[in-house]
Amino acid sequence: MTPLPRALLCLAFDQPIPANRHGVLIPAARIDETDIRGAIVVVETDSDIATLQNALTAGAAMIALNGCRTGADLQRLATLLSVTEAEIGHPEGSTPILAMTDGILPAPAARESLAGKSRRLAGLAWNQRALALTLCATRTRTEPGEWTAPFAAARAATLLTAAAAGVPAYDSFPDMNNDAFVPICNQSRADGFFGSFAIRAAQMEAVETLYAG
Repeated sequence: MTPLPRALLCLAFDQPIPANRHGVLIPAARIDETDIRGAIVVVETDSDIATLQNALTAGAAMIALNGCRTGADLQRLATLLSVTEAEIGHPEGSTPILAMTDGILPAPAARESLAGKSRRLAGLAWNQRALALTLCATRTRTEPGEWTAPFAAARAATLLTAAAAGVPAYDSFPDMNNDAFVPICNQSRADGFFGSFAIRAAQMEAVETLYAG
């Protein structure tokens, strides 16, 4: 199995797909554009088997579940993946899931949480931009540069939920200058995060190096 990336890069619809696709998150709508083998295809919680068939046939290394909040979201995708793998002749359970959340999650050990819901779960990634959209927030950081209370709570919930589920957690940052990037990655790693989203493709190598320690 390919090692988990520590750097995740969410491609916008107008960004080119890089040659090295390890850790690159590609929207399902872009599957047919070019060779996506080794990339992570992003699907929504209401995605269907046809979308998953397209992703796996095109060579997706992993499926990212956008908007994941509960164990039921995870279980639904895991069930659809089992059907898809059977239909296209892939080994049962061969497709891992990266859950992406805005951080609005049940208590880490609650029955509705992610722990114990699927062996496919490979990691949990906090998307602070998704939370900003959920809250219609125009401010995410305080003057000293700390997260505002809702964002700090969602970040902590993601880290704790991942720990309860026994999977790595990925952090998420606002855009920042290069001088701030290294210390914030080091702080994130010290907090217990396995990796993080890269804001730009040029930061992916730095994220891999910094989180690997």
